[in-house]
Amino acid sequence: MREDTILAPPSVCGYADIELAHEQMRQHRACRIGRCVWKAAAYYTLVDAGRLAPESLTPRERAAARGLEFPPLDNQVHAGDGPRLQTLREVLDKLTELGLPGADSGGHG
Repeated sequence: MREDTILAPPSVCGYADIELAHEQMRQHRACRIGRCVWKAAAYYTLVDAGRLAPESLTPRERAAARGLEFPPLDNQVHAGDGPRLQTLREVLDKLTELGLPGADSGGHG
């Protein structure tokens, strides 16, 4: 991307349905705006209508401002005696591999 490139969210036409946008935001609560076109359309509709204000701080900055602990980075140790996040991911990846069809049963069978 060039340095002089300007990114702007799409504008919303006059036919946007605000109530539908609210409903889509509820239905797609777990989705990320950057990965779900339904949530993105609903989000930009609500922002354009003045019903939602975009966040000006990152989740990490909001947590810090409220004195809350934010999940650690992969290379940091969790609070307490728990394993690192990377270790948990490795365990989950291995469990996923074991659940795949044709996975080696480890000689037990």
